[in-house]
Amino acid sequence: MIIYASHLVKFVLISLFLTTVTLASPKYIQISNQKQTEHDQIVIYEFFWYGCPHCFNLEPTMNQIEADLGKDTILVKVPVSLRDSWQNHAKAYFTLKQMNLDDDLHTKLFEEIHINSQRLDTKDSLSQFVSNNGFNSKKFEELFDSFGTEIRMNKASRLAREYQINSVPTLVINGKYMTSGSYVSSYDELVDVVNLLIEKERQN
Repeated sequence: MIIYASHLVKFVLISLFLTTVTLASPKYIQISNQKQTEHDQIVIYEFFWYGCPHCFNLEPTMNQIEADLGKDTILVKVPVSLRDSWQNHAKAYFTLKQMNLDDDLHTKLFEEIHINSQRLDTKDSLSQFVSNNGFNSKKFEELFDSFGTEIRMNKASRLAREYQINSVPTLVINGKYMTSGSYVSSYDELVDVVNLLIEKERQN
């Protein structure tokens, strides 16, 4: 009861904070009346591409959002291939995920591309990156072209089509609401919007 009341107070405060600015400029759009059915929890889908500088800049904010999530909410990262040249980056994420290396190398891969100016857009360069960080590059290469990776790529493409993702980064909250950096004036405001939408889903 205390936990519920706390969520309700938080929901009301965030709603009041955002009401004025929302009337002037929408901070999110509703894309469906139906929530996602893939997970029992509330889901934040983060659609991204490793080569996107805006996605890289958003990562600290997404880390903050994820760290503050309640047990009823999860963050699901979805690398998308809106162009053919993005495919190897998407395959790299799903390969690292299967190797349980996403926590170790996800941020490092972003940094290698955007801070050290390494494109890392080929299988060989990505494999070398894995090796340079002390992990099994042979296993990486095997999984990179595996059926498991193909299944995950197809699922990501299906989600992108379902939610009509045409740019990154884009956040979809529980299959019903869409927001991104282009809807808000700051990353702090994006955090408030995401929290508002999570609370809206908790009330449903």
